[in-house]
Amino acid sequence: MKVNIIVLNYNGMELLKECLPSIMEASKKTSHECRVTVLDNRSTDDSEAFIRKNFPEAVVYVAGSNRVFCSFNEIAGDVDDDILVLMNNDIKVEPDFIDPLIGAFQAHEDAFLAGPKCLMFDGKTYDGAKSKWWLEKGMLKSGSRYEGYEAAIDKEGYTMQAGFGAFDRKKFIELGGFDDLYLPGIAEDMDLCYRAWKKGYKGYYEPRSLIYHIGQASFKKAFGSRKIMELAHRNTLLFMWKNMADARIILGHILWLPARMVYSLLTGRIEFVSAFFKALSRLSSALSRRRAQGPYKLTDREVLEISKGI
Repeated sequence: MKVNIIVLNYNGMELLKECLPSIMEASKKTSHECRVTVLDNRSTDDSEAFIRKNFPEAVVYVAGSNRVFCSFNEIAGDVDDDILVLMNNDIKVEPDFIDPLIGAFQAHEDAFLAGPKCLMFDGKTYDGAKSKWWLEKGMLKSGSRYEGYEAAIDKEGYTMQAGFGAFDRKKFIELGGFDDLYLPGIAEDMDLCYRAWKKGYKGYYEPRSLIYHIGQASFKKAFGSRKIMELAHRNTLLFMWKNMADARIILGHILWLPARMVYSLLTGRIEFVSAFFKALSRLSSALSRRRAQGPYKLTDREVLEISKGI
């Protein structure tokens, strides 16, 4: 298979210094045809010059504009690789991380995603990407640290979503890639993978593939914790309005909204209230995307039932 490891970067020269060498090494260890591309989101630091000088074998692809994760959509349409391994600039990898991921696509025709085992930079703390979804107080929740996750860390199986990992390029394009409804970010990977599962595709977790992640390094620097929380609430609301078709789930979501608003005000955690009104400003966009979706093979309940079994 033709594999392209695509590293998303914006003003991350220091992160690239630390992380890119391991990715370049891994690209030479795989049994597949593999190249490394740095997808630069119009950096204003010296990232591009640094890459060209120190890693001349890497391809530098400068995005037309900085659309954060959605810049992956642009490059996906311009390359002809079979598998895109999408990475952030704050990820280091083991030299042999590629082949186990590609093996998932060779073994499963329905594979859309292959997610690696991810640890934090300390090499001990688990960070994902064996993820599952569940409904909680009218909202879809996602995470890799669900109840009992410790026993599943080293077991192959399904994963419902991942923001980094290997993706089937043709399926990625078929699904439209990451939705700019969620810009500047958060929940776009959940949205993409949810649509893939409803389409009948699957995500597979491959613990033999090991990577290390700082975690939202650039995002935290740009927005701060309160803004990130507001974005998470806003985009989860938009996700529900765009994707959920089950009448009972929608009713439960609507009935829980007043309680969530009141709780937010009483506790002084007003991020949910502000997020709700900001989500409302994008409601028409969410609904237009909702009407354009489908047909799907699986219902919301069927997808959540699969997740329950993880």
